[in-house]
Amino acid sequence: MTEITIHRFRAGEGDLLGQLFHRSVHEGAAGAYDAAQRAAWSPEPPSGPVWEARLAGGLTLVAWTGRDPVGFMMLIPETGHLDLAFVAPEMQGQGVAAMLYGLLERSARRRGLARLTTDASELARGFFLKQGWQDGPRRRIERHGIALHNYPMAKSLKPALERAA
Repeated sequence: MTEITIHRFRAGEGDLLGQLFHRSVHEGAAGAYDAAQRAAWSPEPPSGPVWEARLAGGLTLVAWTGRDPVGFMMLIPETGHLDLAFVAPEMQGQGVAAMLYGLLERSARRRGLARLTTDASELARGFFLKQGWQDGPRRRIERHGIALHNYPMAKSLKPALERAA
């Protein structure tokens, strides 16, 4: 297996992650969304100061193989919302998402967050279900006039005994 290292997002990495995001949408999500939906979701790779600020605005972890990013996830610690979760198409199913997610969930627990939420794509939904998340009903969303769908999902971080009380 390829060696993977993980670090927090660093200023200047935004364009690389924008390209990874775009490839993940267009190649990785091809089985779940048609070409028009993928084009509406990511018309071009996000880049520039607004994208960089979004990535810097939360706890964004980036997985690397050598000098190439192969995945990233972002948690907004103030709200417990997992905002971004993308893995390079060629690395999907190889544990990258699980590594990133495990670190983010541990961080959320250390911060005392009681609950995590996300808006999962069709592709990400299965991953989150395996991590113990609960999903809501499929929701229709619109991007650039094209209908897509996602799932509102949540996971309680409270211990089972505390939830039962």
